[in-house]
Amino acid sequence: MTTMSGMINLRATLCAVGFLGVIGVGVVLGAVFVFPAEVQAEAPDLGWLQGDPGQVLDVRGMTFVASEASSNEFILRADIAHFYPDRQVADLEIVHVEVAPGSDRVGFEMRCDVGQLNLSTQDFVAEGNVVGTIEGGRRFEALWVVYDEAKGVLYTDEPVLIVDQDGRYRGGGFRYFVNEQRFRLEGGASVVQDP
Repeated sequence: MTTMSGMINLRATLCAVGFLGVIGVGVVLGAVFVFPAEVQAEAPDLGWLQGDPGQVLDVRGMTFVASEASSNEFILRADIAHFYPDRQVADLEIVHVEVAPGSDRVGFEMRCDVGQLNLSTQDFVAEGNVVGTIEGGRRFEALWVVYDEAKGVLYTDEPVLIVDQDGRYRGGGFRYFVNEQRFRLEGGASVVQDP
């Protein structure tokens, strides 16, 4: 993927300064699976804000778009953002992310309570009631999920619920290789019986 840092920086700055509104989300993904309190875990800290993060811009209604050629590849909307221009990182609240399908990937979408976006790399950490959809209409629900753009992988190492046309499954985590359209449930899978 071509890095469009100038365009990304400009768009992020326009979002921060222009207070762009959040566009409504038209997809309802269903109820969130509640994990027992003893397995509640925090997302990994990728160290993006270690040390002095510098200036912070507080924004209501941030929209971040990363494009290549004429297509939008990565779209993120957040109700509230705390943007650190020196680090090109934003702490986000009430977030919806969409990685659009392309010739080399299916894409995915997800929403979460809070997140952190690295605008330079387009990596994203989602945390709190993370619910999303990947290839084939497969839905996932997790405590936290990380998207690593360079590796083209969406993953979690914590308990996850997967719902697809064949049923509901629990696992100890998952790896979704976006560019390869390949999904792997980790940590042993078990079928969830409906009451």
